[in-house]
Amino acid sequence: MLNIEQNNSEKTTAFLRSGFRVFFMAAGLTAIVSMLLWSIFFHTSLLNSQINTNIWHAHEMIFAYAMAVIVGFLLTAVQNWTGMKTISGKPLLALFLLWAAARFLPFVASEYLLIQALIDTSFLLLSLIAISYPLFKTQQWQHAGIVAKLLLMLLAHALFYLGLLGIIEEGIIWGLYLAFYLIVSLIFMMTRRLIPFFVEKGLGLDYELKNSKFLDISSLILMVLYIPFEVFSNSIISTIIAAFLLIVHSIRLSFWYHHKIWTKPLLWGLYLAYGLLILGFGFKVLAHFIQLPAHLDIHSFGIGIGLITISMMSRVSLGHTGHSVFKPPAQLGIIFALLLLSFVFRVIFPAFDMLYYSQWILIAQMLWIAAFIGFLLTYTPLFFKPRIDGKFG
Repeated sequence: MLNIEQNNSEKTTAFLRSGFRVFFMAAGLTAIVSMLLWSIFFHTSLLNSQINTNIWHAHEMIFAYAMAVIVGFLLTAVQNWTGMKTISGKPLLALFLLWAAARFLPFVASEYLLIQALIDTSFLLLSLIAISYPLFKTQQWQHAGIVAKLLLMLLAHALFYLGLLGIIEEGIIWGLYLAFYLIVSLIFMMTRRLIPFFVEKGLGLDYELKNSKFLDISSLILMVLYIPFEVFSNSIISTIIAAFLLIVHSIRLSFWYHHKIWTKPLLWGLYLAYGLLILGFGFKVLAHFIQLPAHLDIHSFGIGIGLITISMMSRVSLGHTGHSVFKPPAQLGIIFALLLLSFVFRVIFPAFDMLYYSQWILIAQMLWIAAFIGFLLTYTPLFFKPRIDGKFG
């Protein structure tokens, strides 16, 4: 087993010492650049490409942004879980360059699309190996569910490209939606452990917040059922399951509430983000009874993912550079508020008034971009500096 308590005398540059440094910065950059490009594509007709820009937007939010966060988080978390150092230095740089090379999908000529597909899916395959090897080496079987979801993400990405290459007719839609809901499912799995723990520690509670084994099992079974029905049939059955998921997760979230969370952005950011995910199920159910603009549920989930990931990145970046998570940067509250306002303009306003739909979307896009600019301005200096406590990482 490798020692992860090495000191800063090791020659590896600070930026390449841990996955969170590289991939959190990559996530922040792609959140800004891809949303800026999407704003241009949405409001103009500047891009002439073989790929639909709506599909590109969905692909980049899922496989570029969200997967960068997930890979960065898991490469860092696995070290804590196993005591084994995950990839750093040149191997980590190579993995990042593979991720970066896959970001030019709309501009790739059709004759090179297969090469693009191999590069893009190779990033997920190598990330899966880098994350799962320490877990299997140390027999951390309790994390097998995470590995299984990453494997399914790889299969979803392959489905997407098989659709793009014309091999599987519905491959694009199946791949995107399967990956999207796998991310939602992974977030529910991770936050079940993290949110109550963070609230207890962040508020200095002398008791454990309530959890329910019945709710845990119910949420797992319901999500396992929801994903295939929603992705492959989108029938009334998935709407019924969504209603039960709405109830189960609302009860779970109520167990984790404490009135003092509103004094700490790192807590209320996670809490409200979980609430946006729950609202995604709510919009799914509501759309069955009344006419709503398309994809309000998807964007509630999507901005919820954005808020929960930026909250996690903010906390992890502090903790794993040796800074106190109990004294976060003051601007975090503003950053999280910008994403919440983005939700209001992208989801709430269009639900009531479609007259200014294009304007609502533009404002939401700019608020999203502003939030991630704030994140990068705050945390980029930390990504390039060694830990202040002298440890490696």
